[in-house]
Amino acid sequence: MRNEGNASKLIFVGNHICLDFINTQIIHKGRIVDLLRDFSHLVEWLAETELLDFTKSKETLRKLTGNPERERVLAQAREFRAVLRAIIERIIEGKPIQKSAIDAINKLLSNRIGYPQLIQARNGFKTQFYAESSEAIHLIVPIAESASDLLCHGDFSLIKKCDNPDCILYFYDISKNHARRWCSMNICGNRMNEPPETEIRGSIPSRLSGTKTYLFKRPPEFKW
Repeated sequence: MRNEGNASKLIFVGNHICLDFINTQIIHKGRIVDLLRDFSHLVEWLAETELLDFTKSKETLRKLTGNPERERVLAQAREFRAVLRAIIERIIEGKPIQKSAIDAINKLLSNRIGYPQLIQARNGFKTQFYAESSEAIHLIVPIAESASDLLCHGDFSLIKKCDNPDCILYFYDISKNHARRWCSMNICGNRMNEPPETEIRGSIPSRLSGTKTYLFKRPPEFKW
């Protein structure tokens, strides 16, 4: 979202929507911190990744005020994040992806509803898919689409974990010569390069956008 309130803690260093979603869980002062603290933070994350525009995100929060679906979908999003993390861990370890993980992706994908539209482009025409979202669960379907896209079209050798052993952030390495080591120089790179005797005390960075260069097909935006 465009405001800097709750969204100020979000981190975008993954170069892929799927990885940035996994990165909504971080290590801070030796403990795991969930950046999706409530449903509103999930909606803000969707807006920051442009899966949901700012106006629609406010409308979504208004429509679901007091609706128990908020907590259910937040729980499903967190569970799906754990599935995605397990997938990425197995990819990095060179292990096959478990069928249960593929089933979890497909289960979410089965919730997609929408319709194609013919759009006039600069040099002709193109077909664009518009996703409709009449239920809260539809909000997280594009995350499954992003995971599917990464598995189908990504180069697994470029999916990496930050070299800081105390960090749990992942990224898709688009650096020159694919030599990137850190989630971000501001988070881990500078710290790991400090002299060993230097004690580092810090807080979660106020905002880290790194780059939102998403390499693959972006899932369609929602329509409520």
